[in-house]
Amino acid sequence: MTYKGVAKGKIIELDQPLPYSEGQAVSVSVEALRPELQPGSATAILKTMRSLPDLNPDDVNELEELIRQGRLPVRTQGEFEKDEGNNGG
Repeated sequence: MTYKGVAKGKIIELDQPLPYSEGQAVSVSVEALRPELQPGSATAILKTMRSLPDLNPDDVNELEELIRQGRLPVRTQGEFEKDEGNNGG
């Protein structure tokens, strides 16, 4: 039988229960499940980078222009700072 699970230190948490009673002695053989595709592995990163879509340069330029148009002006004064002309007193 083959079961899948997640290693947590000295414990393996299986995705589904075993068909044995509690306390039954079992023999276990463990191997990593496609370790090359684990998140953050070099193989997984390369696979993701190679699967990126081919972008049309005109579409990229249009997106960058829309981002520029949607920018809000930078405020140099904080929301709660007093105006220089209004010193409150």
